Amino acid sequence: MKRSKLNHFYKIMIMCLILSTVPVIATGTLSYWQSSQAIQNYASQEKLQNVYQIQTNVEQVLKNIDHSITYFVRTSQLQEYIREPISGEAFLDYQTIKRDLNHLQSLDTGIEDIVLVSAEQNWLMNNNGLVRLELEQTKRMADYYFSFPGTSMWLLEEYDHIQVQHSVRRTSQYYINLVKKLPLLSTNKTGLISVLIPSHSLTDSMGHSLESESFLVLDENQQIISHSNPEYIGNDFIIPEQINERLTQKTGEGQFDYTIDDIPYKVTFLNSDYNNWTYLSLVRISDLNSRSNAIGWVTLIICVVLLLLSFIASILGSKNLYRPIRRIQDVLVQALDSSTAGKVPLSNEFTLIEGHINNLLNENKHLESRMQNQINQLKQLFIIRLLQGKVTVSELDNKLNTFAYNREWSQLTLLSLQIDNTQECPFNKNDTDLLLFAINNVIEDLIHTEARFTPVVINHTQSTILLSNFTGAESYTRFINEQISFIQTEIKRIFCLSVSIGISQPFTNLLAAKEAYNESLEALKYRIKVGSESIIFYNNLNRDTKLLMDYPKKIKYKLFDAIKLANQAKADQELDKLFEHIIKEDHHHTYYQIILSRFLYDLIELKQLLGVELDHENNQAYLNAFFDLKTLPLIKKWFRDQLIKPMIERVEVRTKSEDKTLSEKIIQIIQDDYDQDITLDIIASKLHYNPNYLSNIFQKETNRSFSEYLLLYRVNKAKEWLADTNLSVKEIAGKLKYNNSQNFIRSFRKVEGITPGNYRSQYR
Repeated sequence: MKRSKLNHFYKIMIMCLILSTVPVIATGTLSYWQSSQAIQNYASQEKLQNVYQIQTNVEQVLKNIDHSITYFVRTSQLQEYIREPISGEAFLDYQTIKRDLNHLQSLDTGIEDIVLVSAEQNWLMNNNGLVRLELEQTKRMADYYFSFPGTSMWLLEEYDHIQVQHSVRRTSQYYINLVKKLPLLSTNKTGLISVLIPSHSLTDSMGHSLESESFLVLDENQQIISHSNPEYIGNDFIIPEQINERLTQKTGEGQFDYTIDDIPYKVTFLNSDYNNWTYLSLVRISDLNSRSNAIGWVTLIICVVLLLLSFIASILGSKNLYRPIRRIQDVLVQALDSSTAGKVPLSNEFTLIEGHINNLLNENKHLESRMQNQINQLKQLFIIRLLQGKVTVSELDNKLNTFAYNREWSQLTLLSLQIDNTQECPFNKNDTDLLLFAINNVIEDLIHTEARFTPVVINHTQSTILLSNFTGAESYTRFINEQISFIQTEIKRIFCLSVSIGISQPFTNLLAAKEAYNESLEALKYRIKVGSESIIFYNNLNRDTKLLMDYPKKIKYKLFDAIKLANQAKADQELDKLFEHIIKEDHHHTYYQIILSRFLYDLIELKQLLGVELDHENNQAYLNAFFDLKTLPLIKKWFRDQLIKPMIERVEVRTKSEDKTLSEKIIQIIQDDYDQDITLDIIASKLHYNPNYLSNIFQKETNRSFSEYLLLYRVNKAKEWLADTNLSVKEIAGKLKYNNSQNFIRSFRKVEGITPGNYRSQYR
């Protein structure tokens, strides 16, 4: 038990540790990641701002120079002077121009020299003064600078390869040269002005360089104009293809990561719209992340402290959590008796608790099932009392609340269902009650509880109250027909039973359920005419028909005569005519019951008159079976099979027996009185029967007429006498009551083919 305790204790503790440490680790990791991302984003934005600041500083200097020079060269004085040759008269103009050039260089722009060249007049002016040029020198400078497109351009030139004559000192290896072709607004360029700026002056504008970061300024030809390391100025910057793709995009600015010599860098670039220069910043990503390392250490320390606190809290919390489990186990063990204690696995307290909980749940489920059955029975009792009209207004409201019935409806409809017959199904009449209860359960499943009240079975009838919220008569009728057809189809499918359903008129007050119940039963009574599997609406009944007793007496008498004569075919024909007469008009169902009951009693009376005994005439169940029949086809079949056909069979048997007895009596009389005057009328008088009737009976039994049989018998007697005695023919004729011997001879010859004399000669 101790081992089990330790196991479950550690399980609880491990679970507590997981629940406490995972959020701490996740929170710390997420906090560090978000902080690092925020710092990196901040550093990236800072680098972008630095590049933008460098661009602003550099372009401010360049734009000041550009604007100042542009303003200077657009003065009318300069435009006139650049077209004049060197002469003494222009000395004053020269002084003015020289003063303006010196003034432009005095600005804090870093300009070391400004060279004004007149290609038309072959002279130039710089800090050293006015110089006359050779034609070859002029041509060389003009061809070089005029070959560049545009009127104004920024060029990077090495000190030794500057094409114009200048007076700059070698303060820088490379110079930035602003060249403008003159005149600015004319297509015929006759001169130019060159402004020489040492490249290190731009480097100074970038500010202090960092060892971990490099700043570059590239011209449109990817040549380094300025670099935080002056040694790289003038070199061609070899741009990797990945970087070149980013720089050539028309994004204007951006950042991306790139690895150089296995060192990841954050590259920040900015494209200038002023002169198509590109400003680049390269900084190690590790330097950007250096700020987040401190946050990482702080986060780690905090997480470790929280984990330690979580571990301590988990141990203490696990003990507190396990303590109630231990107490429950002790209580359960003490509650067990000695016989049960040995069977319960005490090594696992959770199994013990689970077993007791399962026992409690099973008992609770059993109690709930019993209560549910009782509730369902109470519901059925309430509905039965409601249909019987025994529920009061106050009781109705209370029961609806108690049983939680749906109280929202627009119309109520009562359906009553009865089984048509069980003869064609694998059931018998004794199963009717069980079948009705089974159908009742099926209807409970088919119709949702919100759309009905509890279905009930009353006196061989299943009844259900339906709830509907239809306002239109057409939609209501369609809903009822769909529900009833669905019920009939399912019952047919499940039980192979045909059922008929009667439907009451719609009603709204639940207390009117008794009247609706009677209406549905009344509708079902018309099944006697409609037939099996019928759906009968009370509203569709013709209740105004008069109850006229048009009893088909003539057909009945013909049917009875056929029974007396044991003529089955004729009886069936007359029975069909009788039922056709009954159903030819629409009558109240009571009419059919009265007519058929009267016909039944007439048949019973005929049976008694004929003295026919049936096997089941004293069987009350036999008569009850007739009154249980609900359709005319079944009733007609019952009359034919249960009464008419058995009566005909009995009459036929008896008739055959009586006819045989009469024939035997006639034969006996013939044998006794053959030597006397005997006729059928005399025999009929003796036997008290009609001669014609006796004639028919005798011929039917012997296949001979009376006279023929009498003749044959007398001839046979004559043959005996002729062969055995010495009586003469005349004496024999006298004994056999022939008027003369000639009549006897003719009769004998007619039967035997020879005369009596010849017969005697032949057999003696």
